[in-house]
Amino acid sequence: MFSKSTLLPLFLATLTTAHQNLHQFWINGVSPGYQASIRMPPSNNPVTDVTSNDITCNVNGNKVPSGVSTTAAKAGDRVEVQWDASTHPGPITHFLYGPISNAAQATGVGSWAKIDERDYVNGQWANEYMEAAGMTYNFTLPAKLATGDYLLRSEMLALHASTTLGGAQFYIGCMQLHITGPGGKCSPQIQLPGAYKASDSDIYIPNFYYGFDPTTYKAPGGAVATCA
Repeated sequence: MFSKSTLLPLFLATLTTAHQNLHQFWINGVSPGYQASIRMPPSNNPVTDVTSNDITCNVNGNKVPSGVSTTAAKAGDRVEVQWDASTHPGPITHFLYGPISNAAQATGVGSWAKIDERDYVNGQWANEYMEAAGMTYNFTLPAKLATGDYLLRSEMLALHASTTLGGAQFYIGCMQLHITGPGGKCSPQIQLPGAYKASDSDIYIPNFYYGFDPTTYKAPGGAVATCA
């Protein structure tokens, strides 16, 4: 459990830390390029209004056509993402939107399935774990997915200001993929916007620095989906 004496210096340090964006990803070790197939926002500022459409794919991420290329992948492939450095404590999660006929025409407003999550593990938040690996993070796509276009949403949630209602900072990057798979459907799914509430206990944590037990924390978006 975090103590007041250890967390207050961390809190003060994080106030001056730069914001972040997703800049690159790899499928089985191969990248489409720097910022390729990613819907890049106009700045590295966070999304804090969870009722806004920006909570799906960040600012301007709902504009279609997106003008972004779509990268090929297969169900079960290994994905690696790379974010800007951050000392903001919090989780990383990944969601899929689809299958759809054309990722470039998808707003991302609607149903999403959480396919990956890393919270506080072995004494480290996800951002600390990633810092030790050059701000990269690896996970695998579900093995049972229908063939089609998808949006792959990477979310880093910074909890350093979660003591204030509406203070949690969502950093979001959406990638466009065409996934070839044997078929399958992921459940449960959530609605974005809609599933997140500013007052949710995984978003608003008044005692984050004074008595909060991070080992009990689970990121927003419900349980990791089963795809079958």
